[in-house]
Amino acid sequence: MIFLQPLGLWGLIGVPIIVLIYILKNKFHELIVPSTYLWTLSEKFFKRRNPLSGLTGIISLILQILTVIIVSLIIARPIFILPDSAGEYCFVLDGSGSMSMVSEGETRFERAKDQIDGVIKDASLGSSYTLILCADDATVVYERVTDKKVAREMLEELSCSAGVSENSDALVIAQRYFDNNPSFSVYLATDQTIANHDNVKLLAVGSDKDLNSGLFEPTAEFFGGELTVNAKAISYGTNQTLKVALYLDGSAEPAATKEIAAVAGEETPVSLTCGAQSYTSYRLAILNEDALAADNELIGYNLQNETSYSILVVSETPFFFQAALDALTDATVDTVSPDAYKGESDYGLYIFDSFTPDVLPDAAVWLINCGVNVDDSGFGTRGIVTPDEPVELVKSESTASTAQMLLDGIYGKDIYVAEYIKYGGMYTRFTTLFSYDANPLIFAGVNGLGNREVVIGFDLHKADFSLSTDFVALMGNLLTYSCPPVIEKAEYICGEQAQIHMTANIKNVKTVAPDGTEIYLDSSADMGTVTMNQVGTYTVSLM
Repeated sequence: MIFLQPLGLWGLIGVPIIVLIYILKNKFHELIVPSTYLWTLSEKFFKRRNPLSGLTGIISLILQILTVIIVSLIIARPIFILPDSAGEYCFVLDGSGSMSMVSEGETRFERAKDQIDGVIKDASLGSSYTLILCADDATVVYERVTDKKVAREMLEELSCSAGVSENSDALVIAQRYFDNNPSFSVYLATDQTIANHDNVKLLAVGSDKDLNSGLFEPTAEFFGGELTVNAKAISYGTNQTLKVALYLDGSAEPAATKEIAAVAGEETPVSLTCGAQSYTSYRLAILNEDALAADNELIGYNLQNETSYSILVVSETPFFFQAALDALTDATVDTVSPDAYKGESDYGLYIFDSFTPDVLPDAAVWLINCGVNVDDSGFGTRGIVTPDEPVELVKSESTASTAQMLLDGIYGKDIYVAEYIKYGGMYTRFTTLFSYDANPLIFAGVNGLGNREVVIGFDLHKADFSLSTDFVALMGNLLTYSCPPVIEKAEYICGEQAQIHMTANIKNVKTVAPDGTEIYLDSSADMGTVTMNQVGTYTVSLM
């Protein structure tokens, strides 16, 4: 037996006090009466004796002592613990997006928490509780907590995510507890249908009666004054006729609507077309009532409105670059000879072919066959090397993400050069794409001005590389790297990572999540990532 309020036992001090009062109390009272009265009273007692008359004071004393003892014990709140009645509980709570489905005014997640709360409430005193939340990843919320109040309060504070989660990771953690102590009782609260797991008790909170449908994988095509949005729809659990509407630029009136017959569990293509001279954003939405509204709409943005740049080619023979750039990009391409170059500004990309400017422009730069040192380039030159015979370039085998992106689709064999520039003294981070004898000959990175820079250490006009299919693919990759869109797409699934490209002149990058959380990225790098784990619109601000 234990006491929840042991200070209440101080009330037992009243027992010896009552006994002391009883002992010290004067039980006789002096009374003057006539002798005749005493004689008459004595005759009455002789005739009839009362056997309990002597116990009256004792009974009163016992009742007073019992009252003090009972009141003290009530205040102290005694708890009787039966041997081996307390247990150890491990709860795995599914926090994936489907647990947000609402039925009868309550989400599945709230229903799961109520079931876990009921198990904790009914458990014997002295039990311990471990809770694992399986949301974006498996997280141990608390471990072997013995205070019921604390365990229930922390359970109540939890909320589910909007993404997809796997319970298997959480069950692996729970299994470890069971392996260390077979007395562990493991509970899994989920709406998913799972295979049988040893030593796991399922708290099912799903229902096949909950109507749910969703949209995913959107694409948009804008051509000839018409916008076509394609997507896929799915109905979970039952066949439905879904009404889908397309809205433009935040309008409350749909620009197009369509009804589709969705077969349960099967992907159904959706395509809506509407007239539009231009658009900034669209919203594709299912209008049916649904238990989970979070996956009923898709919002897309016209990224072309946000991304535009121009290119300046400084070269004696610019026609070669003009032809390649015209085939690879819609950007405006201007050309100028080295003698006519006066440090023009307002271009997104500068290509210096066999010419080194006195000062690097504050923009993306390509330095091709430039053998003169220039401030803020991030490297130094060590002269021109002319080998006895042409040498073959070696393609990088780096697994870095930048290298993989720049070398995507590049075969990289049989590339020979008769003359090249030897570089060294690199004081900023570059990614080498091609090299010879450990000397980087094609590399890319961020220069001293914080802008993206591509360096090619040989004359493209004198190398057969410029005539190969690899060259066209590499030019395309280098263009994407040098003048990338800030983001590559505008639609993400919860849990995906968005890549934020750091374009020229960026000083600060801030991403604001749907709940208002601000995420600052390192603008000195060439790329940052943000994990999209909330439903809604993320805003990327560049300064």
